[in-house]
Amino acid sequence: MQKVYISGPITGIDPTLCRQRFETAKTELKRRGYVPVSPLDNGLPDEAPYDEHMRRDLEMLSECDMIYMLNGWERSKGCRIEFNTAATHRKPIIFERE
Repeated sequence: MQKVYISGPITGIDPTLCRQRFETAKTELKRRGYVPVSPLDNGLPDEAPYDEHMRRDLEMLSECDMIYMLNGWERSKGCRIEFNTAATHRKPIIFERE
């Protein structure tokens, strides 16, 4: 089964709402037959520095077959980095529907 990295805004988002959005995405991707990979499950403490989170998240993305962009990704610096990384490596990009 193909692994799909979930990219969505995290910084500055209410933690409960953020976790709900990623859990909903994980459920949807599982329903479609994919193995979801969430940056919220990167093994680092929430309070770890941003750079550490991004480094680990990009490692996780590199191990995935494609990327799933949550709505609002365009406004997130980290999501734009993940999007560009996926595009550079020619990974398929899926966008969340409204």
